[in-house]
Amino acid sequence: MSEDKGKENESTLSRKKIIINLIVVLIIGLVINIVISFFADFQETFDTLKTVNLFFIVKVFVVFSMAYLIDLIRLYIVTLSFHKKIKFKDAIYNTISYYFMSNITPMASGGQPYQIYHLTKLGIESTLATNIVLSRLVENLLFSSAVILIFIRRVMSILGRIGTGKYILIIGIIAALGFSALLILLFLNPKLIYKLFNFLLKIFPLKNKSKFEQRLQKLENWLEELKLSIKTLWVEKAHIVTFDFILGGFIVFFHSLGLYIALTSITSRSYSILEIFILFIIMNFVIYYIPTPGSTGGVETLYGIVLASFMPGRFVSTTILLWRFATYYLQIAFEGVILLMTRTKEKGFST
Repeated sequence: MSEDKGKENESTLSRKKIIINLIVVLIIGLVINIVISFFADFQETFDTLKTVNLFFIVKVFVVFSMAYLIDLIRLYIVTLSFHKKIKFKDAIYNTISYYFMSNITPMASGGQPYQIYHLTKLGIESTLATNIVLSRLVENLLFSSAVILIFIRRVMSILGRIGTGKYILIIGIIAALGFSALLILLFLNPKLIYKLFNFLLKIFPLKNKSKFEQRLQKLENWLEELKLSIKTLWVEKAHIVTFDFILGGFIVFFHSLGLYIALTSITSRSYSILEIFILFIIMNFVIYYIPTPGSTGGVETLYGIVLASFMPGRFVSTTILLWRFATYYLQIAFEGVILLMTRTKEKGFST
């Protein structure tokens, strides 16, 4: 009885946190957009809004939403390769919950842990669930890093057109490449995590070392199983990883295409799709380090600084306002509706 009550309280607390984060997101977003409009001349922004065909918001929303379908396909392909069957409703919930939780947690950090948690509740081993989610993250970092390195000359050309904001992007690129290298190293050899904790256990005095040693032993065994799971996917099922990698690249492309559509629709100018694609990847390297729910506020500020070098100033605030509405706030509303529709309750577990 008390256990059920504890679960109920935990669920309620979780809902409270989600509601609080949503309120914070809306407040920060509203304040930042007001500030941007103020500095850009509110009347000018309003006049520009009157001249824009707002139907492009639907196009941006649809293009951006292609990520849901692609990630749903990716989830099915990888799980089926391990002979795991997931109900369509659960697969939709797991896919959408990743984006929703990322959008409302600091540094977009909540999506992957929740996705792992949900997969384990569906009966998938924690090592396989972790492997699936971490593999996607590694693939995304590899793809973005590869684009930066392959088109380094174009990257330098783009950075050269940006004012002082280029230093923020350069720091972000260096930090992201360093983080990518570290994560890939840990991904290739997960037992490094055990060695780190084991080292800390030896140098720090603890009252009850035996308890921590038991936990470390469990961690070592779990990491060994994770390593085997990673090897199975990346070596024995390399064709699955290759296909998943390509699909992940399409997600990045569709997300950048949303920005391209917004720029061309509002300014009526022509832009290079490749240049916007690279610019989008560069800025994404930076925004994930902004410690607000869904990087709210930081995204608007960074895009405002960067886009000011690529379009007339009178269009900047309008572009950020409408693009962000289509790719973030409207997406959160859509994700919330889908999660409510696909919410399940089985064997005492409520998602």
